[in-house]
Amino acid sequence: MLAFHFKKYKMYVVIAAQSVGLSLCKRHGSTFNKLRRVFTGLIIRSVGAKVNLIGTIDADTDILIVNHQSMFDIFSLEQVVGNDTRFIGRTGIMDKWPVSRIVDKVGHITVDQKDSRAIIKLLKDVKVCKGKKVIIFPEGTRSQSGKIEPFEAGAKLLVEKLKLKAQPVVIKNILDVYNESDKTATSGTIEIEALPAITIAENWYELTHQQMNDVLK
Repeated sequence: MLAFHFKKYKMYVVIAAQSVGLSLCKRHGSTFNKLRRVFTGLIIRSVGAKVNLIGTIDADTDILIVNHQSMFDIFSLEQVVGNDTRFIGRTGIMDKWPVSRIVDKVGHITVDQKDSRAIIKLLKDVKVCKGKKVIIFPEGTRSQSGKIEPFEAGAKLLVEKLKLKAQPVVIKNILDVYNESDKTATSGTIEIEALPAITIAENWYELTHQQMNDVLK
């Protein structure tokens, strides 16, 4: 447990430094983007992790549908997808300093579930991100049960309404490397597997959930 708290402290120090560093740079300028890449690598190494991508993320993919187990998912995905990404997350999680400063500067998308117009705002925000990789966690919460929880409707709506090219991605063993609930952190390699792009047909959303669960197991 002592090792976990030490690594968590190091990680948050790096996150805080990133929030300060990005606030001093022109948004999405060359220095800004370079700092993002540098800090992502530092955050990954701060807990003794490496990230390995299995498969290929298509260059023209609009949105990645990803399972969610830990806050560390975000940094692991940035390491393999690149920094020209926009994460979709809930208010209450993404609006706490120092993460909130990074969210504002980068332009990640926040959703206030208490707002009846949230889905309209979400559609507009994602549409603006055309040409970038948008990443959504369709479970809507972190799962530490060893399986992927049922999907909420948001990702399905985005893909169908905006006619996005979607690709499922499965984060496999991140809890073996960094586990916030059990308070354990062990040096190791996090495996992320990119599955083939989705063909939109009847029951595609349910079939995607099943396919991702099969890969996780």
